[in-house]
Amino acid sequence: MGDMKCLLLLLCAGVTVSSDVDLQKRVVRGRPCGNTERGYHVRLRASDGIRSSLCGGSLISDSYILTAAHCWKDRWEMTAYLGVHPGPPVPLRGVRITQHHIYNDINGPHDIMLLKLPTPTHITYIALPSDLECRNPFVKPVRVAGYGATTVFPNGTIGNDRPTELHCGDMKVVKCQWNKKCQRRNPDPFTQSLAYQHLLCGQSKTVDIAPGDSGGGVVKKCRIYGVISNGVNVACAEPAGFMNVCKYKPWIKGIVGKDIWKNLRKQKCLFP
Repeated sequence: MGDMKCLLLLLCAGVTVSSDVDLQKRVVRGRPCGNTERGYHVRLRASDGIRSSLCGGSLISDSYILTAAHCWKDRWEMTAYLGVHPGPPVPLRGVRITQHHIYNDINGPHDIMLLKLPTPTHITYIALPSDLECRNPFVKPVRVAGYGATTVFPNGTIGNDRPTELHCGDMKVVKCQWNKKCQRRNPDPFTQSLAYQHLLCGQSKTVDIAPGDSGGGVVKKCRIYGVISNGVNVACAEPAGFMNVCKYKPWIKGIVGKDIWKNLRKQKCLFP
């Protein structure tokens, strides 16, 4: 099982249907999110007409979604669904995304991306942390959310169910000690790229991220500190990887513009 734990999963789930008969019903995600949480959460669907994949994202301004770069697939159509939680009484209409920005430096691309909406939205967005907040240690757990699987097979591998409710869970920020170990064992280009990307890691004995959760926000006290990026194929066995938003703030500000900060202190914090 040791080597299996280093098989990193890019948590962008393909949409498939299968039986749950052989699944051990154990909560991986935590609990359904409260109605006052995650109004800024975006459901992203990429499709080539035959295949499709699911990711999450977060509104960080009236025009931009922050998500994971691996959710973008060249020549596939990307659709964003806003206002998915707690959800309207009628089916949502998606908006097509045509403009995206992926962070690159001399080492290569990083797993963080901005998507621009074709028209601004009036949905309240999540604020980025201030420079001071970025210096504070993570003394409290961070909260993750997504529409990924909530079940686990008897051998510990994550299931492939698709919950209709957005699920939230708390994870403690820990050191990303698994990175170097996995890089030695796995020659996959994405795994090797973790050496130069800016990561946070989180872990819990009862909560984990799953395929379909990629791109979702990692939040503490109404500030987005991370973007869900990668995990392993055994639930709760190793830390999950999040892109560290604080390290990418100058890049985000350069694309989104100064207006991103105008509501930083005006938003009421209705959840931890």
